[in-house]
Parts: sequence; C-alpha cells; structure tokens
Amino acid sequence: MITIAPDTAPTLASWNVNGNVLGGLWRASLRAADGWRTVREPKGPYADASLLEWGSITKGLVGTTASITLEVERPVADYLPGVPDAAMTIADLVHHTSGLPRVPATIRDSLFRDPYSSAVGVPLDLAAALPVSPRGQYVYSNLGYALLGAVLDKVHGDWFAAVRERVLQPAGITSAALVPDPSDRVMPRLLGRAIRPWALGAGSFAAAGGVWSTFDDLCRYADWALEPGAPSCRTVSWQRSGGSVWINGEVRAAGAVIASAGGVTAVVHALAKAPGAADRIAATLVEQEVRRTPDG
Repeated sequence: MITIAPDTAPTLASWNVNGNVLGGLWRASLRAADGWRTVREPKGPYADASLLEWGSITKGLVGTTASITLEVERPVADYLPGVPDAAMTIADLVHHTSGLPRVPATIRDSLFRDPYSSAVGVPLDLAAALPVSPRGQYVYSNLGYALLGAVLDKVHGDWFAAVRERVLQPAGITSAALVPDPSDRVMPRLLGRAIRPWALGAGSFAAAGGVWSTFDDLCRYADWALEPGAPSCRTVSWQRSGGSVWINGEVRAAGAVIASAGGVTAVVHALAKAPGAADRIAATLVEQEVRRTPDG
C-alpha cells in the first residue's frame, strides 16, 4: 500500500502487531549483547539500489547538531528576526513544543502530488512560522525542524555541513545524501516504474526529513546515538516511554525506525506498507528477541 502519511512519533501503545505486518518489502537488523545480526536480507528494490530514505529520523541529526552548537534557550528570533513569535526558543523547536503546526497551510497531503514540491528552490517563509497551539505543548512539527535547519544555515552557512561535521563523521557515516542519483534510490515500483519520492532533500524542509543513506549507515547512526555512556544530546530528538527509546520517519512510500528496549535495538526500513508498519515490525522483533534471551 502506498500512502501519504503525516510524520508522527507514535507512542509504544500504538505498536500493536497485526497478522500482515511481517509480509511485504522490508529489511531489518537487530543488535543485542552479541552484536548485530541481519534479520532480513536485502531483496527486490533493496538489492537493486543502495540508498534508502530516513524520513524524520533526519531530525535526530539536526536536533543533536542544534543542541551541540546553539544556545538552546535562546529565542529563535535572535537568529532569524523574521520569525513572528519572539518567545519561541531553539529548545522549543528541538522538542516540538513551539506551538507550530506540523506543516504550514501551503503544504497539503495528496495521493497524487508531492506536498513538498513547492518548497524546492524557495527559502523558508519565516512569516508562516505562526504557532497554532500554546508554547510548551507537544505538537509534532516538520515546520519547526525546517526552521531549525534555517537557524543552522544562518549560524554555520549550511545545516547539512554542520550535521556532517558534528554527527555523520563521528558516527562513521559516509553515504548520507540529500538528493541522491535516482539509480541509487531504494524505491518500490508501481506498474513497472519506480515511485518518485517526495523532493524533501531538495527544498527548505530538508532538515525535517531529507536524508538518505545505506542501511548499514542507518545502523551506524543507531550505534553512535545509543552508545553506552553517550551524552543525552545524541538522542535529544528521540521519543521515550518507560525503558524504550525510538525515532522514526514516514515518507511517500517508505517508513523507517530505530527502536531500543530491554537491551535490544532494531533498525527497520519498509517499502510500500501502511504508515507505522516499520514501527510494528521493530516492536515485534524487539519483543521476540527479549523473550528469547535468558533474562528476557
């Protein structure tokens, strides 16, 4: 099923498993006490190309870079004077407490067009960064992370260069790209032709979900972010519930998640499945692995 789904951060309660979730196109690896092991080998589109979409897992890179390089309690308007809300802080953007909507009104979901195409080659409209809910209330916002990317551009000249220096290189990630060659993109096919992905990486919303990499490099990000004893800034943009931590992303025809609980980490990428399928697969794999361990 190919659908356009909002980027959301589901609670663990939504990770209920249905009978069909383990079918279809996906690949996964698990890391437990004995290291990484492949759960599903690359097949189909995964065997034909190398780079897959991270979607909103991109936010993990951006939130960490912002936390390392910016004064997080400083108002966004100090960096970008055109922002309407003078009280909104960098920390609000990182934690989705700015009150900004998921996307501005000019971007609308559609089954037949790319909702982010209007952002390609156009600077982010700062005047559109108008809160729709009280500051301090959690509202998941792609607009907030696009704004955070604009702040990093202002400070560093290029948000992606800053991410490369502060996260990708330390994590040993070399394949990350925003606009990969079409022949390198892992995409499902419809009527014999590869689905065209959203143009997230080419526009002003790239910092909200535009990164692509190999599956192995996605696993390297999981290793780096969840390294024992690592500073909390490495997972500042992740979600938590009890002893579980995860970060996920949904784009036009793909979903991805890194999820960790009970000493087990799962990295899953899925193609042409219902929204949240990668999350449900990861939850299933983690639960199965925890049960099979002596202390599970």
